[in-house]
Order: sequence, then structure tokens, then C-alpha cells
Amino acid sequence: MSEARCGEVMGGDWAKALDAVRQLLGLSNCTITETYDHYLTTARAIFGMDIAIIGSVKDGTFTPLRIQSTHPPPVAAGQALALEATFVVEAIRTGHAISCPHVARDLVLRGHPIYADTKLESYLGAPIRIGDEIIGALSLLDPTPRDHPFSPDSVALLELLAETLGRAIERDRLEAERREADKERTAAIAFFQTAFANAPIGITVVDLDGKFLRANPAACRLFGYSEEELQARDFQSLTYPEDLSMDLMQLEEIKAGLISEYEMDKRYVRPDGTIVWAQLNVALVHNEDGSPRCFISQIHDITAERTLIRELDQKRRQLEEANQKLTQLASLDPLTGTLNRRALRHRLDQEMARANAQGTPLAFIMVDVDDFKPYNDRYGHLAGDIALKEVAQCMRAASRADDAVCRFGGEEFLLLLPQTPQAEARKVAERVRQSIATSTALPERVTVSAGVHVYTPSERGLPIDRLIAQADAALYEAKRNGKNRVEIM
Repeated sequence: MSEARCGEVMGGDWAKALDAVRQLLGLSNCTITETYDHYLTTARAIFGMDIAIIGSVKDGTFTPLRIQSTHPPPVAAGQALALEATFVVEAIRTGHAISCPHVARDLVLRGHPIYADTKLESYLGAPIRIGDEIIGALSLLDPTPRDHPFSPDSVALLELLAETLGRAIERDRLEAERREADKERTAAIAFFQTAFANAPIGITVVDLDGKFLRANPAACRLFGYSEEELQARDFQSLTYPEDLSMDLMQLEEIKAGLISEYEMDKRYVRPDGTIVWAQLNVALVHNEDGSPRCFISQIHDITAERTLIRELDQKRRQLEEANQKLTQLASLDPLTGTLNRRALRHRLDQEMARANAQGTPLAFIMVDVDDFKPYNDRYGHLAGDIALKEVAQCMRAASRADDAVCRFGGEEFLLLLPQTPQAEARKVAERVRQSIATSTALPERVTVSAGVHVYTPSERGLPIDRLIAQADAALYEAKRNGKNRVEIM
């Protein structure tokens, strides 16, 4: 029987065994499968065992990953086995390498189902670790028992092989993770570059002083510069002067940590001097140590929207003005421009309510053009219309800002004077009469008669028509007394 069968390594040639281990440590540019094969070949040669297995251990299962054997192996690579049914469980349980020269004489190992199935008589096994975690085992088996136990040095050498194999597996995993991270990073960069280049809105990267570092095609189109031209400029030089201070203030707030981002509508000046409106969103990018690195901005051209809003505002104002004119036209007499009967009724309701609430007088002055029919017959209806316009103009000029002038019908007008006592109402009526009588705008002198009635809260409850009738009665009294005069009822 050879010395290896007696439990020593390579016939006692430890120098040769250690040289084989050094060769394993020098492996490079190998796949993990090739590394497994080198370890299995070396372990079989060192220990003179027929079967060598590298397997993984996880969740109570032992799965052979790679097997070398002269004869058909007892298990297949990839075949999941219950850990408790294998010799490996003892190495995992103790956390150290185990050796057995004759399994049939070992009370523990001979009870495992693997022995009953295979009758493998000698066994060496060591756990494979990554850090403190056992991730698998290196096992050597042979159908022939050994006459002598494996020496402690042999067991220690197996543990050394398992330890270096664990480091090789760890390096392979780290390299796989690095490759995957590089792949993801490359994909992320490609995705960013594609998104950056094809984004429908402008995206720029500027340094902390505002100089452009990158600008996508949409931003170049918006600003009117190429990316190379922008990289020779800063955003301050492109910003409309009146919008710059607000932009810079918010940049300082971001750098100071007062805000995380900001949004604003601002204007930029293109090379040809045209102004473009944009919605700007700015965020700060940090270095790994948390210090500010650069700003990234999204810039959306809103010139068309601003133009549309401006046009809509203009149309809204025009519509409001038109509605106001329509409202005025609906409330004015088309010939004289004074209030019509409907508008007068609304104004009367307002002034009566105020007079009653405040306890103040409200004066009614009924005015009628004297001898209008003969005037109309002599000069014609067109001249009569001109005369009525002149009367209305004189009444507006002689009345006060809060007074209301209304064409009551034909050549008759009503003047409404809020918060006006009788004496003041008489003065206004006289001023109106004199203004019309002294007008030189007509081919013939025109005069008016006026009747005054002043409503006081003591008359509360009287209908408005009754109050107007009182002023009308005073008017006819003025007519009977010679015209071109004022009478008070």
C-alpha cells in the first residue's frame, strides 16, 4: 500500500504538496469552473483519493458543483442532497475539517445514508468559508479504507486548500458583482445620454458659478447657441436683466441648504436679441461627501403659452370693455346719453333705500322744455333732437357728480339728487334752468320749467310714482306761472 493510502500526502513529499498549493494560489484569468477543476485535481493528487467534490451548502441542502472521479461518481453535479444524509454535515456542524480513514468503524459517519448507498470507506472534508459564513465544502472520498489515520498536518493542509478556495470564490463573486455594477452603470449612462439627448425640454448642467458644462439639443435650440458656444458662457449672460436677481437669490438659497430646488418663469435673450420665456426648474447635485457639485436645470419653452395668455388677457379686457359698453348702452337713452327709464328705476330703488337707511333727504327735479312743439315744428325734428341733446348736456354740466339725469319721456327729464335738502335742490334747479336759458348753441333760445319735490323719511311708505308725481305737479305749477321758472311742491 502506498504512503498516501497510509494517510500521508504525496508519499510524504511535503515540498511537492506545498508547491502544488502555491500553483493554485497563482491561478489567474480562470473561470470559477476552471478554478474548481484545478483544486479538485490538486487535492486528489495530494491526498491520493479517488473522488473529489466541491459543493455548496445552503438551507440544509448540499449541492455538488464540480466532481472528479476515476470511476462513476456516487452523486451527480447539481443534484441537491439533504445535508444530514452526507458526510459533509459533520464538517459543517463542527466548523472544522474532519477525517475518517475507515467509515465502517466510525460510529457517526457509518450511520449516514450516503454510506449505506455508496460504501465509501475513507473521507476527508473541510468547510469553505467566505468571511465567517460557511458556503460549501471540499470533500475527498475513496472506496478503500486507510490503514492509518490522516495526520494532523494532512488535515491542516486540507483546511488550507478549503480556505484558499473560499477566497477564490469570494474574488469571483466580487468580480461578478463588479462586472454587473459596471454593466448597470454603463446601461444607466447610456440611458441618461439617450434621455438627455432626446428630451423634448432643455436640460443643462452648470457649475456653481453658473458656467454651462452640458446642454442638450433642446436647450441649444431654446437658447439659439450650440453646446460648444454655451460652454464658453454662463447662464447669467443669457438671462434677461430684470429676471437675474431673483434667479441668483434662489441659487444662493439652494447652496445654503435653505431650499432643495426652485422653479420660476424667466426670460432669456437669444443671439438675435429676441426674448424667449421659459419655465426653469433647478436642483443641486452633491458630491459623495455632501458638498455642492453642480446644478442641473430643466428649461421648458413657454413663449407660446405666454403669448397665448397675453392674447387671451387682451381679448378678455376687450370683452369686458364691450360688455361695459353694452351695459351702458342698455341703461342710456340713445339720443341724449342720459339714463333711460329702466336705469332710472334701478337708481331710484338704490337711492330710496339709502335715504331710508340714513335718514337723509332725496330731491326730485322734473324738467320740461318750454314750447318744444312749436320749436320742433319751426326747425324740424332733427333740430329738435339737437335741442334735446343740448338740454341734457346743460343739465349734466349744472348738476353734481352724484346726481342722476334721466330722460323721462319726450322733452321731459328727471334729475335725482341724493342727500339734498330743499334749499340745495332749489339752487341746483335754478342752475340747470339758467344754464339752458343762457345757452347759445341753438338757433333760438330754449328755456325749461322745473318742479321740485324733496322726499324725507317722514314720507316713508309712499310709492316712488307718488313722489315723482309731486315733482311733476310742481313742474306744471311753474308752467302755469309763466314758464322758465322753478317751483317747489
